[in-house]
Amino acid sequence: MKKLILSALIGMAMAAPALADDPVKVGFSNRTLNGAFFNGLTEYMKIHAKEKGFELIETDARGDMAKQISDVEDMLSQGIDYLILNPQDPVAGIRITEMAKRRGVTTFILDSDISLDAPVVTRVQANNAVNNVIIGEYAVEQFGDKAMKCVIISGNQGNLVGEARRTNFVRGVMEAQLRKYNSSNLTILSQAWGNWDQQGGLKAMEDLIVANDDLNCVYSEMDDMALGAIRALKAANKLDQVKVYAHDGYKKGIEAVTRGELQATASNNPNALTKTILDIVDNYEQGKTDYPDYVYIEPILITKDNAKEVYDPKSLY
Repeated sequence: MKKLILSALIGMAMAAPALADDPVKVGFSNRTLNGAFFNGLTEYMKIHAKEKGFELIETDARGDMAKQISDVEDMLSQGIDYLILNPQDPVAGIRITEMAKRRGVTTFILDSDISLDAPVVTRVQANNAVNNVIIGEYAVEQFGDKAMKCVIISGNQGNLVGEARRTNFVRGVMEAQLRKYNSSNLTILSQAWGNWDQQGGLKAMEDLIVANDDLNCVYSEMDDMALGAIRALKAANKLDQVKVYAHDGYKKGIEAVTRGELQATASNNPNALTKTILDIVDNYEQGKTDYPDYVYIEPILITKDNAKEVYDPKSLY
């Protein structure tokens, strides 16, 4: 009997280090993989999770709120330690974070936004306010005191990040006009929804061209949608009459800046975003649990003046 007890104790002692060495299990719920940016988030998440020795479970909600809830339920059943959520919908996102909290899983928000009431550690994103104000200011440098007749291509209704981008672009334009000319000369002719991808931007721009023949400015909440808008403007022989502005710093968007088709964009680099959020998860695991509501990557305005310097041909995005 003593031998059996001794064997059991030895077995437990041998098993303990193995349990201690179990990797941190992180679940990443991406809202979609429809679009280069979202693919970039997932691919860079895999790279940086591997660098840290984390076990990563990643899912694609395919733009479906119900599927995202189901995806997270499945990850929770697999025993994830932390959840990184890019919520499809900010209201449903609160429900997901509360569900994770009930299971003892800590949540971090990536790229998208969510109510300050949600039980999350922090939200890692580009500084959409600063980035888009400086894009708006740059647009005024190009237009001078000439009237800006703009259309806006937005991602999807209810998206808080999209709202922050377009409102701060408008704010940047109006404040710069007021500073320089003591009056504002901006008209928002119309808004359309591009669903965060190039095909959606193309269709939105086609509709906007038909309804707004006198437009001379396009603001897109994402580079990929802007590339679709540029295709539509080219097809309508209007690109030389219209200046296009966007956000994200997509590799193909920077190429369009270099060609003069896109006037300006700003950095929303998925490499920097995923590295930053996994650094935070790692530090949280080590005991650093106090973070501000928002953690931002560096704001960078990208124009023809610095496009070649910023461009990385090896970038996944």
